[in-house]
Amino acid sequence: MSTSQPNTPLSCSRRSFLRGVAVATATTASGALLAACAGEEVVAKADAADLEVGGATILDGWVLSRPGENEYKAFSTSCPHAGGTINSIEKAGDVTVAVCPKHGSKFDVATGDVVEGPSRDPMSPAKKVERNGDSIEITN
Repeated sequence: MSTSQPNTPLSCSRRSFLRGVAVATATTASGALLAACAGEEVVAKADAADLEVGGATILDGWVLSRPGENEYKAFSTSCPHAGGTINSIEKAGDVTVAVCPKHGSKFDVATGDVVEGPSRDPMSPAKKVERNGDSIEITN
C-alpha cells in the first residue's frame, strides 16, 4: 500500500513552492524598481518668456519663480503652517513673496523661506525645475 498522496491540482511539492516564492520575489522587486525609476513626471509647464528675472507666478498648484537669469524654483502652494492655499505674489521691500491668506504667512519665492509667520516651516520644493527649450517644467 502506497503512503504517497495523489498528485492533485491543489497539491504542491516543496520544490514547486520554493520556485513560486522565487518568481514572486523577483517580480515584486522588478516592479518596485520600475516604479521608482518612472516616478517622476512633469506636473506643470510654463512659457519661459512669461517669467522675468526676480518674478514669480502661481501655476497648477505651484509657486514658480525665477531668482536668476538661468535659475528657476518651484514650491507647493500648500502652506506648511495649516494647509491653506498660497494664492498671491507680492513685493515686500526688496523681496518677492508668496502669501497664504489663511493666516498671513509670507515666503521668499527665491528660497521658499519664511519671511513673515505664523509659519515656521519653509514652502515644500518640487523635485526638479528645469528649462526645456522655451518652457519651464516642474517635475514631482
